[in-house]
Amino acid sequence: MMKFGFVADGVFKLLVAVALCAFLPAVESFLLAPRWLAITAIVLLFLSAATEISYGARRGEKRYVKYLAIFNSLWVVSTIIAVILALVGSPAVGLVWFGYTALGSLAIAIVFTTGANGPDFAEDEASGGSTPASD
Repeated sequence: MMKFGFVADGVFKLLVAVALCAFLPAVESFLLAPRWLAITAIVLLFLSAATEISYGARRGEKRYVKYLAIFNSLWVVSTIIAVILALVGSPAVGLVWFGYTALGSLAIAIVFTTGANGPDFAEDEASGGSTPASD
């Protein structure tokens, strides 16, 4: 059941990235964001979703749920702040929402790529660090 949660969260983020891409001009004008920042955030959100789906399909360990909970909670907070700033007309709204989306997505992608799916170096240390050379 844990694997399904990772995959479902990744699919949701993937759908958000596709929706942002489809409605990019409207989102840019509402959030007062530069196009480069919006595209960067969308690409990083897409890559984060892909790594999360990959991790969920492969392992889906419970100890990595905390990273998703932190990311998603802060994403909700940044969305609320962004909507309030957009209604006030502040030019910082795009930087807040797209900035958090980009940086948070990058962090999630790094956690699930290097920490979760990365190589297990403990096996190398247990075997003495020597691996047979293959020619």
